Formats: sequence, C-alpha cells, structure tokens
Amino acid sequence: MSKKELLEIFIKTIQARGLLTEFIKYLFDYENLYDHNYIFRIASDNEEVIIDIYDNISDHRFNRYIFSYLKGKYRTKVIDEGNVFVTYIDVLGMTDSHNKLYKLAYMTTLKNDKMIGYAQTFLTDKYLDILKEIIK
Repeated sequence: MSKKELLEIFIKTIQARGLLTEFIKYLFDYENLYDHNYIFRIASDNEEVIIDIYDNISDHRFNRYIFSYLKGKYRTKVIDEGNVFVTYIDVLGMTDSHNKLYKLAYMTTLKNDKMIGYAQTFLTDKYLDILKEIIK
C-alpha cells in the first residue's frame, strides 16, 4: 500500500466508523461542529488526496486540502481561490510541525514502525487503533 493510499484509507475508515465529525473537530480545531453543520468529500488520483469541507459555521466556509505525493510539485501553502481556501500540502517535503493537519501529512512519510510512534504524539487512542489496523 502506498503512503497516499494509507492516508485515504485511514480517513475513509474513520468516516465509515462514524467518527468523522469528531476527527474533523480535533484535526481542524473546530469548537462547534456537528454532523448537520458540514459537507465532507474525499477524492484521490494517482498522486493526491483531496479533502473538501463545506461548513456553515465559520468565516471560511469552503476549504479544500490537497495532499500531494508528487515530489517537488509545489510548496505547502494556503491560498484563496474565489472564496475557496485551498491548502496545498507537499507531503514528501514535510517535516514535523505543531499543526495537527501537517502532522497527519508528515506521519504518512514515515516507515510503518516509526509511524505508530509518531502518531502517538498527536492522535487519540481511537484514531491510533484505526491506524494500527490499517498498517498491519
């Protein structure tokens, strides 16, 4: 399984287990987010995982997160593209960060044995257990 596939499967597993709202709140530091407050979409191609979140509670209602697994495609940046805030994440160029979103991206660059140890520094046990299941 590629690192891109790992990220995609991890997020889809969280979604399938009914933990997506809680995970989004945790990852993006939402204070008041409930199942009825947002629309979520995940898509991918050969080199990218794309997450779209439309929420009806924040000033930045349309958010797109593009995790690129193409080496050197672009630098990590956030831009406003017509009221859609797009975060481009150069996963292969990531280093450790204080931002949980970037930690998630960086985690997928590590070898499986190191990934669990690193994930323990920022993921709660329920998400850590899902990650362990996936990389077995």
